[in-house]
Amino acid sequence: SSGINAEWPLRPGTMGTTLAAWAIALHEGHVDLWPIPMISYCGVGRPEKYIFSIGLVCSAFLMFLFIWIVETAGKVYSSKTTAVLLGFPCSIGLMVLAVCNCEEAPTPHYIGAVSYFVCFALWCLFCSFKEIALPEEKTTGWVTVRQILSIFNLAFSAALGLCYLVGLKSTDWPIPVSEWGAVLMAELYVLTFYWDLGNEYFIEQIRELFKRGRSGKLLYDYDDEQPMLMENLEDA
Repeated sequence: SSGINAEWPLRPGTMGTTLAAWAIALHEGHVDLWPIPMISYCGVGRPEKYIFSIGLVCSAFLMFLFIWIVETAGKVYSSKTTAVLLGFPCSIGLMVLAVCNCEEAPTPHYIGAVSYFVCFALWCLFCSFKEIALPEEKTTGWVTVRQILSIFNLAFSAALGLCYLVGLKSTDWPIPVSEWGAVLMAELYVLTFYWDLGNEYFIEQIRELFKRGRSGKLLYDYDDEQPMLMENLEDA
C-alpha cells in the first residue's frame, strides 16, 4: 500500500469548502443562520469569497480527474460519451460558478450552476443504473446505495428547478434546502466509488495517467477486480 488515501482530496474540496465559506460568512454577519442561505451567497463577501472560489476551482479539477478515472476504467458504467456530454460539462460548470460571483457576474455564474446541477444529476443517474446489468455475484451493496443517491440527487435538483419555475425567491427556504440537498447527495455519491472499489484502484489509475503521459510505454487494462500491467502493443 502506498499509504495515500485517495478519497480525502475530494472531501475538503467540495462539501468542506462550502461549509467553510458558510461558517465564515455566518461569523462575519453576511448570511443568516435560518433560513439557510443559498450556497452562492456564501461566496460573495470578503474573506469567504476567496475560500469559496479557490476551493471550488480545485474541486472542479478533482471532479474532472475523478470522472476521467470512472469513465475510462473499463467498468460497466464507463462511457467516454457520457463523460463528454455530462461529466466534463458539470465540472466546467462548477469552475465557472466558482470564478464568477453571483452578484458581480450573475449570468455566467447561474449558467455554470445550471450546467453543474443538471449534468451531474444526469451523470449520476446514468452511471448508477448502468450497473443494473452487473451479475449478482458482482453486485455489492454500494451499487444499490448509488442508485438511491442518484435518485435523491435528481429529486433535489428537480425540486430546485421547480422552485424557480413557480416563482419562489432565493430567500425562501425550499430553494437553499434543495440546493444543499443536491450537493450533499452528489458528494456522497462520489465517495461510494472510493469505498466500493478501494483506495489502491484509484491510485493505480492516476499512476497510469502520468506514466502514459511521460513515456507512452505503459498501458493499463482494468478488469472487474484489479489493474493489470500490459505490454504496449508496439513492443509485442
